[in-house]
Amino acid sequence: MDEPATTASSLLHDDRKPLGRDRAPASPDLSPIISHATLTELTGTNTVIPPTNPIVSAFLLPHQYLVFVFPVTLVLGSLFGFIGGNRPSYFSNKRNILNVLFVKNGWGWTSLVFLIYVAVVFGKAFFTQQERQGTTASQQVNHTRTMNIQKPQEQGTLESSTTNGDSTATASTSETGVRTRTRSSPQQHDEHLQSMVGTNMPAPGTNASARVPSDVIIKALVRWGLASLYWWLISQWFFGPGLFDRVFVLTGGSCSVDGHWSQYHCRNQGGLWSGGVDISGHMFLLTHAWLFLMEELSMFLNVPEAWTALQNRSGARYAVWSVVALCGLWWWMLLMTSVYYHHMAEKLTGLFFGVLFWFCTYVTTYKMSSFPSMPDQAAVL
Repeated sequence: MDEPATTASSLLHDDRKPLGRDRAPASPDLSPIISHATLTELTGTNTVIPPTNPIVSAFLLPHQYLVFVFPVTLVLGSLFGFIGGNRPSYFSNKRNILNVLFVKNGWGWTSLVFLIYVAVVFGKAFFTQQERQGTTASQQVNHTRTMNIQKPQEQGTLESSTTNGDSTATASTSETGVRTRTRSSPQQHDEHLQSMVGTNMPAPGTNASARVPSDVIIKALVRWGLASLYWWLISQWFFGPGLFDRVFVLTGGSCSVDGHWSQYHCRNQGGLWSGGVDISGHMFLLTHAWLFLMEELSMFLNVPEAWTALQNRSGARYAVWSVVALCGLWWWMLLMTSVYYHHMAEKLTGLFFGVLFWFCTYVTTYKMSSFPSMPDQAAVL
C-alpha cells in the first residue's frame, strides 16, 4: 500500500515537536583541535593562526612564583628575631664585611654582574653567530659556483648517454634529483627551531645553538636601564632627596643637623636621622635586585637546553654562576635584615617597593609590549 505523500501545507501546519532523531546534531567545538593544515584544507585559504603559548598567557610564569620566597623569608626572619634569635652576632653589626662591601654598593654589584653576563653570554654568542653566517654564506657561494660549472658537463653526459641508449643517464638524473630534494635552506631550518611564542630554542634533544636575535642585547640593556632608573628615584634622587627620604620627612622625621634632608648627607655630617617612618632600604634594594636578576636568568629556569649548552663554554658558565651566587648573597642579607633590623611595617613597605617595579614590568607591561618585552627564552649559548 502506497504511503500518502507529504504536502508542503501539512509541513507548515504540523505543530508536533521534532523527535530527537529529527534534530540537527549540535556542532562540536573543534577549534582547540583543528590544526593549521586542517583549517587550510577546509577553507581553501592561507589563514594564519598564531600559536598559543600557555607559558606566556599565564598571569605568573612558572619561575615567577619564586617571588613568594620574600614574604616567607621576612615573616620567618622577623618571627625568629621576635622570639629571641636577634642576639648580638656578626651580622647584627652594620659594619660586617658583607654589608659594607656588598649591600652598601648593592646596585653597583648587581649592574656589574649583569653587564658581564650579557656581554659573555649574549654578546659572544651573537658575534660568533655573525661569523658563522658569514662562513656559511661564502660556502654557499662557492657551492653555487661549483654547481654552475658542473651543470653543463652533466647535461653533456646526459645527452650523450641518452643518444647511445645507456641507462646510466636515468640513474644520474635520479641521484641529482634526490640531492636537490633533500637539501634545505638555513632559513627553513631556523624556522623549524621556533617552538613557541617568544622562544627561539633548538630542537629538543640537540646541542645546537639557537639563533640570537639582533636586538636581544639592546632589549636587555633597556630593561636594566629602567630598573636602574627606578632604583635611583627611590633611593637617591626624586627631584631632590630620594623618595624614601621624602616619606621619612613627611612622617615627622628630621636630621639633628640643620639643612640636611637626606639620610646619606645627614649621617655623613655626623647627624642623627630619626623621628619618621624609616622604610627599609635594604629590603627594597635586595628584593628589587634579586627579582631583576632572576627574570634575566629565567631562560635557565625554563629551558633545559640552556644548561646543556653551558657544557662547552666555561666563560658563559662562570658568568651565569656569578649571577646565581649574587642572588644567593642578596637572599641571605635579606634574611639578616629581617632578623636584626627595622620594625615590621618598615620592612613590609620596603618589600612592597622592591616588588612594585617587577610587578609593573615583568608581570604585566613587558608581556604585552614588543619592546623591551620579556627576556627571550632562547638557548643562546
